[in-house]
Amino acid sequence: MEKGHTKQKSMASSSTVTKAENGQSSSSSSSSSKKRGRGATTILELPQPRPHQPKERSPLTIATLRLVREKAEKRGKRTSLAVSVRHFDNTDINYNWLLPGWVAEERYVPSGRKGLGRVYKYYYDTTGHKYYSKREVLFAWKKMNIICLDP
Repeated sequence: MEKGHTKQKSMASSSTVTKAENGQSSSSSSSSSKKRGRGATTILELPQPRPHQPKERSPLTIATLRLVREKAEKRGKRTSLAVSVRHFDNTDINYNWLLPGWVAEERYVPSGRKGLGRVYKYYYDTTGHKYYSKREVLFAWKKMNIICLDP
């Protein structure tokens, strides 16, 4: 390699770009900056994604999730392998209106060829009772004489 050339390697791809003093660059990959008619390109290292760290859940939320799982086991395994289920509590931004101990469940059910699908939302109270909409939850709170501000 000649003097004045610098060599950088990208973590995202295996191509290596060499930058010369005259502003032109050569690349070991098939898509060179010369072909596109642009000047020299410097490839920087992309930041590595952070590992997923689950949030700490309150003891009430953990107890509710345990009840929900026990009820699901009693019913038997009726969900498809393609269905993904996620649980949220009042610490999540979309469900901060929930009371402590209440849990929201989102089920993604894929359909069709293009990965389109539907998200079903269910809500569980501290006893494990299932509600099918936010409106139903608010009505239950009103029935239980829990003061509720309209979110």
